[in-house]
Order: sequence, then structure tokens, then C-alpha cells
Amino acid sequence: MMVLLALIYWRSTDYFSQIGETFVVGQARSLLHVPPVELPRELEQLQRGDIRGIAHYGLFSRDAHYIAGNIKHLPSDLPLDGMPRALNEPGFEFGAKASAQVVANGDILVVGYDAKTLSGISDMLLALLLWSGGLSIAGGIGLGAILGLRPLRRVKKVQYTSQRIAEGNLGLRLPLSRRGDELDALSALVNQMMDEVEHLMGEVRSVGNNLAHDLRTPLNRLRAQLRRTIEDFHCESPERQLSRLHEAFDATEQLLTRFRAIQRIAEIDTHSRRAGMKMLDPGSLISLLAADFKPVAEECGVTLLVDVQAGPPLLADDELLMEALINLLDNALKFTPVGGTIRVALEQSTNGSNLIVQDDGPGIPAEDRDHVLLRFGRCSRDQQVLGAGLGLAIVAAIVRLHGFQLRLEDASPGLRAVIQCAGGR
Repeated sequence: MMVLLALIYWRSTDYFSQIGETFVVGQARSLLHVPPVELPRELEQLQRGDIRGIAHYGLFSRDAHYIAGNIKHLPSDLPLDGMPRALNEPGFEFGAKASAQVVANGDILVVGYDAKTLSGISDMLLALLLWSGGLSIAGGIGLGAILGLRPLRRVKKVQYTSQRIAEGNLGLRLPLSRRGDELDALSALVNQMMDEVEHLMGEVRSVGNNLAHDLRTPLNRLRAQLRRTIEDFHCESPERQLSRLHEAFDATEQLLTRFRAIQRIAEIDTHSRRAGMKMLDPGSLISLLAADFKPVAEECGVTLLVDVQAGPPLLADDELLMEALINLLDNALKFTPVGGTIRVALEQSTNGSNLIVQDDGPGIPAEDRDHVLLRFGRCSRDQQVLGAGLGLAIVAAIVRLHGFQLRLEDASPGLRAVIQCAGGR
């Protein structure tokens, strides 16, 4: 507003300056047509008719002596060329104009214009500038304070919650409003990050107990076999000692298999394979996998059904996606009874493509479905079943890497594992 008023002031000054110059030039030209002897009387009449008091005249002899008019002294800096110039004499307002020229008898005629109107407008605009500037600043500060209170309160809530999270309360989340502004977008991103951190921390907390529980049996078996071999080294036959060494070797292989699976999950979770993703046809991937697993299923007495619906290609790592499906099929074969059925399918829905592995085994209770996706997570009913409890954890890691979703559902009977491929990155 202050810049706008300054622009108005500048334009007004320029306009009234042009008016003054036009007045001076016009009056001077009209007076040149008056006979020199009648100029004093003409100037007197013009002064009487100037109600506003803006017109000024002066008539001087060749040696600058005053003859007539209300300008008593000839300005020394005013050229005698008839061109309007700034009049910087005492008693005249800023912006006054005047011209001086020689008339027919050699006298000097001075015509002036006093910028009283411009001065009044200047004072008015200056006062308006000060008042409007003051009100604008006060109003801006007041409105800024009002508009800033709510964001500041939200920032303080975010600070408080962040401090509590930093103190170890990972279950808290940053507050969100309904405005959907930049602060909400940042808070939502941080909350998403905290979900992942909480998930990983939960796995870290449980991995020690799960390791102790899952590795105790093979380690005890290995320790017992080695101890018996040492104690009975001179008493038993070489064949029996060799058998015990083979059993110890099998136990070490079982341990190494589990540790390789843990390392595999860590490699997948580091997202180091993201650069290898490309567009692929999931239907071809399922058909190839089914062809490899059909002989294995027949040996187990299980029927393998394949159902592929044509759909769009997916951005994925073909090796990792194949590994996830293989782990799901291995689990299905392990728990499907003889004479049962396993269905591998690619279905299309409004949310995108779904990769499905479904069996008619005992399934997984609803309360265990989140737990079995953790490292060494085992269904409470299957603690005695041979396995490391890492297959579904590998599948979950691969799904996270792709940005897909993994759902374990009740197939009544059996388990239905669905990899929902919508929203893949």
C-alpha cells in the first residue's frame, strides 16, 4: 500500500507539474499579444481575477527594475527564453513554475504558477501514506499473530510428541489435522517412517528370544553328539563314531541354513536389489513356477491347480518375486495333507494384480498371522514341525521391498496367501 501511494504521489506530482507548465506557456503567449503600454493594467486585471492565488506576474525594465505585477523581484536564475522553469523563490510552494521573456518594447515579462494544489495533495497523500502504512503494519502484525497461533500450537505438539518418541515411546505418532497442509504431509511421512521403525524394532526385540528358542535344539544335539564322540572315542566302533559325526554335521548344516535365511532377509531389507527391477509378466512367472512344482506336488500326493488371468505387467525383481512364491508353495506343500489341493493363481481386481497361493491344510489362526511374518515367528500350533520359521519372513521382506502388500486369509479350510501388487514402486 505504501508503494502504491508513493506511485500515486509521483504521478500526481508529474501531472500537476505539466498543468503548471501548460498554464505558464499559455499565459505568456496570450500576454505577448497585449501592447506593451497596456501590460501593467492587464496584469492587474489578471491578478484580481485569480481567486485561487496561483497565478503570478511580474513586469520589469531592461535593467531589472520593477514595473508591475505581484512578483517584486526578477529571479536571477530564470533565462529569458520563454521556457517554463522551476521557480525556487521564497513564498512559492514546491513545484512552482515560471518563465521569463522580452516583450516588444524591451521590458521583461515574468509569468509564474504557484503549486498550491500540488502542495495540498502532497500533504494529503503524505498523511494518508503514514496512516495507511501504520494501519497496514499493525493489521499485518495482528493478523499474522492470529494466523500463526494455530500452526505454532501444532508445531509445539509435534515437538512434544517427537521428544517423547526420542525418549523411547515408539508407539506414539505425530498429530495430524484435517487441513492436509505441508506440516501434515511431513507428519504423515514421519509417522510412516515410525511404523517401519517400530516394526523393525519389534523384530529386533523378538529375534533374541526366537533365536534362543529355535536354535537351542540343534545346538544341544550338536553338543551332545560331540560329547558322546569324545567320551566313547576309544570304546565304540569307527562306524558308530562316523554316524555320530554325520549327525553333528547335519546339525551344523541346519544351523547354517537358518543363518543364511537371516542374512537373506537382511539383504532384502537393505533395498540393495531395487535397481534390478524391471517390467515383467506375472502370468508367465506363475506358469513357469507351476511347471517346476507339479512333479514335486505329485510326489507328495497333492494336486496343484493353476489359474492365470491376463493383466498388466508389473515393475518387480523377477528373482525375488519367484523366491517369495517358492517360499509360499513350500509352506503349502509342507502343511497340505495327502490328497489335498494347492491353487496358484493370478487374479485381477480394482486394486491391481493379486498373486495367490491357497491350500486346504490346517491354516494359521488369526491371532498368529502377524507373528508368523516375523523372523523365527512360528504358529503356536506348529512348534514341533520341522522348519526355521523364516520362510514367511523372507516373503514379507520381499513384499516390503516392492511396496506390495501381503495378506494371510482364512481359506476355510486352509490358508490363502495374497500378494497384492497395487501401488508397487
